[in-house]
Amino acid sequence: MKVRVLTDSGCGLTKEEAAQYHLDYLPLQVIVENKTYLDGINLTTEQLYDLIDKGYLPQTSMPPLGMIEELFDQYKKEGVTDVVAVTLSSGLSGTNQAIQASAKWHEIKVHTLDIYTTLSVEKYLAISAAKLNDKGYVPDEIIHRLQAVVEHSQGFLIPEDLNHLARGGRLTPMAAKLAGMLKIKPILEVSRNSEGKVGTCDKVRTMAKAISKAAKLTAKGAKEAGDCVYFVLDSASEENAKLCVEELQALIGKDVKIERESICSVIAAHTGLGSVAFQYCKKVKGAD
Repeated sequence: MKVRVLTDSGCGLTKEEAAQYHLDYLPLQVIVENKTYLDGINLTTEQLYDLIDKGYLPQTSMPPLGMIEELFDQYKKEGVTDVVAVTLSSGLSGTNQAIQASAKWHEIKVHTLDIYTTLSVEKYLAISAAKLNDKGYVPDEIIHRLQAVVEHSQGFLIPEDLNHLARGGRLTPMAAKLAGMLKIKPILEVSRNSEGKVGTCDKVRTMAKAISKAAKLTAKGAKEAGDCVYFVLDSASEENAKLCVEELQALIGKDVKIERESICSVIAAHTGLGSVAFQYCKKVKGAD
């Protein structure tokens, strides 16, 4: 058995960063006007933020099929027999299905699961899978340990500008316009509860109230899950992100570590600038 661990750019890592964790990598595509970028290869998160700030409304697509085929061609040549694939939610992208189709064609076994989310939880799970693989755990056991975590994870997103979600088909234009007129801040959830799609968890009137409510939901869910890792993310919204950390620390304790990260390019293309997010998941057994 020769095993590789594969992830995609929804995890927020660049290709070079992924390699440092012994992770193979597929970039999702970000389309701006008539130019297509490979996320994490020739497009950084900061560059994407700058494009959005200039008024562009990017679109996204799954990794190029040709790139997936090339990767599995290389696996075949190297004698790879098994691949552990940790990709963003199947409710958000067809990446996982494309990987499985290519693997089947190349007669390579794929061990995978639907993580029902993306961003920092995807990153944590992918890195954990690579660590477990380095320690010699077999693919089925790695997936078993990740699955136990997925069942105890959640993510809450509070967007500042709903036009990007509407443009990407995640929200209707009428709903976006109405929410803007009424100054509503929806708390969106992408987790097992929403079947890996963008679902509305709650609606409040101000960003501060939305952050407070999302922090409470995060703390409550994590308490029920047990020993967890926590993440606060933002897309060029440092002050609101600081408020997120303060609200969450007040509930879980200031001695608990909260990872601070940016909402990566392929997700920020849909959420726009000014968004903040909370994520948590149970720790992966044996990965630390």
